[in-house]
Order: sequence, then C-alpha cells, then structure tokens
Amino acid sequence: MSLSQFIVLFVVVCQSYSVEILNDKEKFLYFGYGSNLLEKRIHINNPTATFFSPAKLSGYRLDFNIFSEYWNGAAATIVEDSDSHVWGALWTLHIADMSSLDKQEGVDTNFYYPKNVTVVTPSGHVYIARTYIETINPPKVPSNEIPPERQPSDTYMQVIIIGALESSLPTEYINFLRTFSTNGKLGSQSIRQSLGYPFNVS
Repeated sequence: MSLSQFIVLFVVVCQSYSVEILNDKEKFLYFGYGSNLLEKRIHINNPTATFFSPAKLSGYRLDFNIFSEYWNGAAATIVEDSDSHVWGALWTLHIADMSSLDKQEGVDTNFYYPKNVTVVTPSGHVYIARTYIETINPPKVPSNEIPPERQPSDTYMQVIIIGALESSLPTEYINFLRTFSTNGKLGSQSIRQSLGYPFNVS
C-alpha cells in the first residue's frame, strides 16, 4: 500500500467510524503488540516513535507462527478471532518513517503485511492505526500447547512481557502472555546486545 493510499483509507475509515484523528498531519499511529511494545526495541529502527497510549484491538487473537532468525523462534502475529482481543501499544511516528517500519516488519520479504485496524484506548477513544500481520495464519491452539515449531524464544517472550509492563497493559493480559510456551532459546546476539540482555522480568 502506497503512502497516498494509506492516507486516503485512513481518512475514509475515520469518517465512517467517527474516530479520533491526530492533529499532526505529518504523523501516523502504529499499533504494536509484539516486541514493539518495548520502547527500546522500537527505537532501534524507528527513533521518532513516541508512546501514545495502551490500546485494545477486538476481534483478533495473539499467536505465533513464522520462524524469525533474529529472535531464534516464532514471531508474533494477530489472527482474526471474534472471541478474542489483543492489547498493544499505540505509537506515533512521522509519516516519512513508515517505510522504515515496513522494512523492520519484513514487508519487502513477505513476512508481514500492513493493515489498518480500529483500536480503543482505556479512556474510550477510538483510533485507526497501522499494524502488521504475518502472511501465513496459524491454526488456533491453547497458548500453552503451541507446537515446538511455532514457539517463541525465551528472549522474544521476555521482551514482549517487559514491553507490556512498560506500556501499562492490563495485568490480566500480561498474565495471559506468561502462559505461552517458549522454545527455551535465546534471541540473536545482536538483538540481545541492543536491548541490554539479560532482562529483569518481574
């Protein structure tokens, strides 16, 4: 999706849902639900990202599927599921940085594709935000029964949980994150060094 198409769709959807619109036309909202919950992680590739609010995406579930060499385990995705919801962090970024965010998410390698979703903040404000979904949807299984080939690494899951705490996501949801099975492996040395591993996960 081109930048101009994104802006047009953003405006159309906002008008349809009577959602809030950012005053700054040079910025867009991004909904991060995986490692980009953590400020230090999103700033590696996107230093202009500014935390906006925690937010809830209804009608989707959190899951893990495609293997990431960077994380040495399966990466997070969201899958449409009417009985579920996903909490995440809303970030504001400069429009000019959309391409760098796309690159981080592997849009050019067909790892993820971008999608605009409707999210709600704890204060009840509704926003349209850009997020990313893996190109292959995994089948639904209980979080503690994910098969080994779809399990996230210990490092990746720790980053998600630390980011969830940092982003002030609900305690119940953070406890849910802790139920996911992991593969017992560490992420790549480069990401561990960038994020200051070992982490303190309380």
